[in-house]
Amino acid sequence: MLITSKLVTLVVMVKLLKPKTKIRVARNRFKRMGLVFLFLCFFAFVFYLVFKSDFLTVKNVNCSVKDKTSIADEKRWCEGAERQLLGQRIFLSNLDAAAPELERKFLPVGGVTIERKLPQTVNVQIKERAPIAKVCPPGGRELLVDKEGAIYAETQPDSQNIKTVVLELGFELKLGQEVGPDVVSLILLEEPQISFVKYTGQEGLEARANGRLSIFLSREKSLKPQLEDLQRIIQKYRIEGKNLSQVDLRYDQPVIKY
Repeated sequence: MLITSKLVTLVVMVKLLKPKTKIRVARNRFKRMGLVFLFLCFFAFVFYLVFKSDFLTVKNVNCSVKDKTSIADEKRWCEGAERQLLGQRIFLSNLDAAAPELERKFLPVGGVTIERKLPQTVNVQIKERAPIAKVCPPGGRELLVDKEGAIYAETQPDSQNIKTVVLELGFELKLGQEVGPDVVSLILLEEPQISFVKYTGQEGLEARANGRLSIFLSREKSLKPQLEDLQRIIQKYRIEGKNLSQVDLRYDQPVIKY
């Protein structure tokens, strides 16, 4: 009798708990479906916002030129930036691609920084090229050259204090042209002050400095150690009180005249 009573009690409890279990399972299933639905709604919203809506497109371009000189044409440069950027998607588009395009189109532009400002604004800062010298062919017009070797502008009133270097390189000096790194290295020398550079044949390089010093270098050898030797020689002979007239570094041993 006792066993029968317990079985009856157990059956009754199972019957009473079974509806509750079904309700709990249904409730959990509903919660999971609700979460999935919310996730799909969120995903659809983000997809629309990023790919379809114009909310995250560039509608404002704040543009300025840093440390501008008389060469800067801020209006044209910034209009060029606006043409490149307006209407682009602020996340999906490669906005940085506008920088090299502006540098290619406007020679005096030496660098462009592009910063996104959500949701619809881009800040653009343009940097001018900085001249290291005025260069010209013998008796020709003077043009500005930067440390990259790019000839990018004609001289302006505010560039009168920049040194002039005469170049004979076997090609025409004109806007958009570039001079080689060997010529740039010579122009950048503080001592001696180079005023003339000429390519001699396929292998040689001639330079003049300080009014009377002729310098001969080899284009087949690395230029940097030759310039270091040149500066040591100049310093040594200055201490000795001798005025050099020629230094030839094309050979294994320097040829020096004074």
